[in-house]
Order: sequence, then C-alpha cells, then structure tokens
Amino acid sequence: MNRRLGRDIWQRARNAGRVVVALCTFYAFHCTAEDWPKYRRDLSNTGKSAETGITSANVASLQERWHFATGGRVTASPAVATVGGISTLYIGAWNGVFYALNAVNGAKRWSFTLDSVGQCTPGVCRIGSSAAVDVSTNTVYFGARNAYLYALNASNGALKWKQQVGDPSSHEVWSSPAVYNGRVYVGISSHGDIPCIVGRVDAYTASTGNLDWSFKTIDQSTCPGCVGGSVWSSLAIDSDNGIVYADTGNPGSTCQPPTANADLYPDSVLALDADTGVLLNYFKAIGNDLNDKDFGSSPVLHSTQIDNECTNTTINEDWVTAVSKNGYAFTLKRDAGGLTGAQQANFLNNAGAIATPAVRPRPAVSSCAAGLRLITRKNNIYVPASNGALFNLLQDENGDIAVQGKVKVATVPIFSAPAVIKDVMLFGSADGNLHIHKVPYGGTAALRVIPIGSEIDSGPAISNSRIYFGANDGNLYCYSLNGN
Repeated sequence: MNRRLGRDIWQRARNAGRVVVALCTFYAFHCTAEDWPKYRRDLSNTGKSAETGITSANVASLQERWHFATGGRVTASPAVATVGGISTLYIGAWNGVFYALNAVNGAKRWSFTLDSVGQCTPGVCRIGSSAAVDVSTNTVYFGARNAYLYALNASNGALKWKQQVGDPSSHEVWSSPAVYNGRVYVGISSHGDIPCIVGRVDAYTASTGNLDWSFKTIDQSTCPGCVGGSVWSSLAIDSDNGIVYADTGNPGSTCQPPTANADLYPDSVLALDADTGVLLNYFKAIGNDLNDKDFGSSPVLHSTQIDNECTNTTINEDWVTAVSKNGYAFTLKRDAGGLTGAQQANFLNNAGAIATPAVRPRPAVSSCAAGLRLITRKNNIYVPASNGALFNLLQDENGDIAVQGKVKVATVPIFSAPAVIKDVMLFGSADGNLHIHKVPYGGTAALRVIPIGSEIDSGPAISNSRIYFGANDGNLYCYSLNGN
C-alpha cells in the first residue's frame, strides 16, 4: 500500500478510537497511563505498551505492591481497564472463579463462579482464557474449560449472557476473546488432545451472545471423520480491513483416539472475513503432522515502512508473524485481501514456541535533503522458546527478517508472553522468576531477575506504571516503582 505517513497514522488511530495511544506508539510522545484491556493489549497482539514510566533506568526500583490469592493456579494474562473511574484488573483462575480486583490496591471488587457442568465441579474448573474488556458497553468477556463463553457486567460481575460452544466433556475455550465492530471473536479447542474435536473460529454478537458465524478448521468433506485443528491460541484482528487471523492446532494423528490427518486446515494460519467468516486464504506451515507440531502462540500483526520525502514515495507493507512448535517463526505478507502468498520462515534451532512473541517497532527519521526526511520503520520480534531461549528477530524496513541473536534465559520452558515498555521487556518462566531484559535494537541484555518461587505462565500486563502477572502458586502479583 502506498500511503503518506501522517494520513496512515491518523487513519489507523481514528479507526481504533485511540488517537493519543497511536501517536505515542509511533512518535514516542510522553504518555502517562493507558489500559491493557485484553490479551497482548491490542487487536494486533503486539504486547507493546505506549506508556513511558518504566524504563531500563528504573527497573531496579520495582517492588511488590500487592498480591492476591485466587485459590487456584493462574495462567491467563491479566486485563486492566478503567471502569466506573476505577482501574480494575480482571483475571480467572483454575478453581473456576473469575475475579475483578482494584488494580491499585488489589482489593476484590467482585467474583463470579463458573457453571458446574461436565468435569467442571465446584473449585475445579480452569480458566485459561484471558479476559477482554469493552469499556464502551461495560462488559468483560472470557471463556473456560466448561465450554462456556461468558459476558459479565464489568462493574458488578452480573451475568449478561453465556454461550455454550460445545460439549463440555470435549470442548474448551482456551482462546482469549477479541472484541471488534460489535462482535466477540474466539477460538474453540479441545481439552488438549483428549479427546480431539473439530476446531473452530466463532463470532458472536457482543450484546446478545448470538452466534453470527463459525468456521471449522477441519474440512470433513475431504476427510470424513477427521478431527483436530483446535484454535487454542488467541486471534488477531486487522481492524483497517476487517480480517481475522487465526492459527490452528495439529490434525488427528496425535489425538486420543487417533484419526487420519486432514489436509485442510490444521497447522495453518487462516485469514477470515470478519463480517462473514468466509476463508480468504491460508498458509499451511506443515503437512502430515505426526508429532504435535502445531501453533500454540497467537498471530501478531505488524508493519514496515519507507517514506522518502525526497522521492515523494511511500512503501508501507503489512505482515503477520506466527511461531510454531516445529521450531520456525513464520512471517507472512498481508494486505486488504488477507495473505498474499509471500512468506518467510526463520529457523529457531528446533526451539519450538508456545508463548506469543512481542513486537517492538523501530521508527527512525533521517535527512535525505535539506528540509526533507527519510522515515523508516523496522521491527524487533522477540520470541521466547520452549527450551528456555529468547530469540531476537530483526525485520528491516523492506520486510526482510533474520535472527539477530539468542539469549539462553533458563533451562526450562518460557510459556509467558512478553510485554514491552520503552526499552524493557518482561516475561515469566517455568524457573519461577520474572525476567526483565533491556531490548536495544541489537540485543536482549538481562537487567534483573525477580524471584517469585512459582512457575509463571501468565504473560505480564502493564498499566499505570504497574506490572501485573499471575503464577502457578495461585497468586496474582502487582509490581510498581518503589512499590507505589
């Protein structure tokens, strides 16, 4: 697409309804605070905060402000939104209870207990789905192991609606909802591979819970009886063009009981029309998967740019990156019609990934002539791997990607999706630590390790210069500068 920089930024910001945040993101203006209302903060799943309060210069002063005992393991990522003038944190735990907490002091505002159906009994029903908050309608959405998608009043926890997406003995909502244009979009999966189901991407009317459309990720007309293709990652949405991006799980050969492998559409990245659910196009990462090498991390949308005022030309390209358990990071070109067919595969030394990468834009402005500028945007893509390594991929302004570096962070997996603010990246690990790294353009130097003493699978959220994350010890933690 050829667009002038200012028009592009303004249009994107206006479409998202967040002019200030967009300007902060692209031009690094001072931003005091922002909400983190969903998994990975935005519809693109970048995990990038526009705040400026936490930097490499002050992370040494981060201290625990509060922690809250949920009574169950916490693997979901917190959502933080300003509701009724109160900064509120939303999180679910594996004891079947969903909580709303005062994000400043950790006091409980309200809680909601899941329906006991199937294997979900009182006190035992995981909520692995991170919440999404729509402040315009005062609604919080999340899914759970009992195969329900819930919509609650964000102020008091009252049930607005619930939708059972399938048989609770086999279906689950691991995926974190995304709210866009009056609909709630979510992936449908199984309880692992025991038993497998036919995966789906569903769209529901946000106000009523009525199903608007559903796309099945196994084409049983070409493979009768085949199952698999769970969508247990979270969706990304291109709000400019109305396109939903989803990646899918493995086919049925590793299911219990196993079935034949389907050609369509497991181990793939899908581009779906957001209004109709019609498949626009797709990319298949691996065929005939016999080893459970599917997508668990969520797709991330990002862009590159060259704006040359000397030649009066602008090149702005759009991309989606998805990381697979087969040890590759796939970056696919996209446009107003979905995936274009152009693709790059970067080998991560057989280090598969489940955690969603973080993308940190690298805007730069230089002079190409007197009074005229050359404006470029590159990206660093940070991929935490299941072998405890952290990979740094550099995408140049032309869109080309190469692995720039690797840091061995731990000897155990990293399942926590990183959050980035200024020149700092934060993520948890199975080693029981919160890791804080400096993210200069050329490396990923460790700044600090905060011991928690329990595995951290929850990806951090950042809001009002506070860091929030959950741990397997059942606690939700808040850290802030000097504990303020």
